[in-house]
Amino acid sequence: MPENDIFVDEIIRRIEDCATRPFLCRCDDGNLYVVKGWPGVPNNQLIAEWVAANLAKKLNLSIPDFSLVYVSAELTEYVPDWKSDLGEGYAFGMQYIDGVSPLTYQQAHHNVDLQSQKDIYLFDRWIVNADRTLTQMGGNVNIIFDYLKNRHYLIDHNLAFDHHPGDVFDYHVYGPKNREWHYDIVDKLEGLDKISDFQVTLDAAINTIPEYWITDDTNEFVELMRNLLSRGRDKQFWSDLT
Repeated sequence: MPENDIFVDEIIRRIEDCATRPFLCRCDDGNLYVVKGWPGVPNNQLIAEWVAANLAKKLNLSIPDFSLVYVSAELTEYVPDWKSDLGEGYAFGMQYIDGVSPLTYQQAHHNVDLQSQKDIYLFDRWIVNADRTLTQMGGNVNIIFDYLKNRHYLIDHNLAFDHHPGDVFDYHVYGPKNREWHYDIVDKLEGLDKISDFQVTLDAAINTIPEYWITDDTNEFVELMRNLLSRGRDKQFWSDLT
């Protein structure tokens, strides 16, 4: 569990335009958080969100600050819609950033620097997160953009570690069909250096998974995550990355 617990003081509202309908909450550290909890979000998706956020932080990707936050039962007791989706205990919280909007296709290719584009695509291929689609026709990019600060933030990794992503990476915002650059040998060597040493971060994240997120298939899911991340050391993974 976290060394410095963060408690939810107030649930303000649900965020209806997100697929998981998370909760906007004010916490006792004075910050607003977008909160996802059980049973509204399936256990393995919460674990995926937590692990992916920790890995993104390790790689110095642009991601809002995040933490496990504690939700007490009295906060949801008299609102059935809240009570059914946000149980008492630890939930995943990501700090709310005001004044942002979903990244547009033009912003994705003109306001996000080239190295960040490469790092984002590498990260998503590594954690098998195909849920970052965007073409000129639209999509679900799961990147928010602060226009005033000209800064992007990665969000929503609950669908990471999908063992069967199909061809969805064809529509990834930085997939080969949506950009002109490619990974050269230097990119791949630098990328290997970034992701090969993941074990400590993964173990630390796994060791702090709240006990009530754990189910009968958690060990199997953890092993799947470990195996998928280990692909980053394989020649085939880098051969497939273009």
